[in-house]
Amino acid sequence: MFRALAERNRLRIALILEMGPLNVSEIVYVLGLSQSNVSHHLKLLLDAGVVRRSGRANWAFYSSSRDEPMVEELVKTAFRHRNELRGFQEDMKQLAYCHNLRRDKSREFFNSVGEERWKSLRDQLPHADEYLGFIERNLSSSGLVLEVGTGGGTMIPFLLENASEVMAVDNSREMLNRALKSVTAGKLVNRVDLRLGDAEHLPAGDAMVDAVFMHMLLHHSGNPFQAMKEAARVLKPGGIIVLIDLAEHTDAGFKEVQGDLWPGFTMNQLKEFVKESGFTIEAENRYNNSTVLALAGRKGAP
Repeated sequence: MFRALAERNRLRIALILEMGPLNVSEIVYVLGLSQSNVSHHLKLLLDAGVVRRSGRANWAFYSSSRDEPMVEELVKTAFRHRNELRGFQEDMKQLAYCHNLRRDKSREFFNSVGEERWKSLRDQLPHADEYLGFIERNLSSSGLVLEVGTGGGTMIPFLLENASEVMAVDNSREMLNRALKSVTAGKLVNRVDLRLGDAEHLPAGDAMVDAVFMHMLLHHSGNPFQAMKEAARVLKPGGIIVLIDLAEHTDAGFKEVQGDLWPGFTMNQLKEFVKESGFTIEAENRYNNSTVLALAGRKGAP
């Protein structure tokens, strides 16, 4: 393990993966190394247990390992001293640009989706009826609920059954226009605040909302870790977050058609996102023949 991290470029890889999962091409881009060089370093890091690999073929992702406490503590210690590593700030700039490219790709996809295709895409997703009870139980009677990635606003009426107000955020103007038509037709405009913004940079103040709801959002997020940290930022202490997302799958065609950035997640990955962002897990479950993961977490006191 120490031998693996003693080489500068392998340490650079371990540090950038602390900011979230990346595929080989993205690591190559961020560090400015050859693909063969990166693949060699990743193999040594994998063998040492410093990183882990998930997914398949051209959509396999590497992330920091949390399996061994010693590995976790060692990498976290290195990360705290990251600014002492030559070139680290430049790596961070390249990493931020990489995340922006992901986010732009997702936004462009949803801005280009017409009405008929949007309906077709929604029909391909697992039906929400099975997990509506989970959402209702965990949101309970919230005041202001922030829905991140509202899409066409189809979940807003349901959320308003358990909340006094909904702030609905999406990074696609096309999707927000559809959401506006939907809430207008349902005479819900006075209880809904529609805002243009990204999951990684939410247009909301600190400790502003009572609950955060992310429905089929994280697998479209350029940086799921950052999205979770933003959710923690805008939540009041004791506030709840409810995540509904796809379980990890191997259907490359489905991923492409849906414009997904990630092939779903494992429950352990979602738990890691939640815990690393300062939440304690309140509830978890699987639905639709385990193709959908549901997780609820509560923000701790400041």
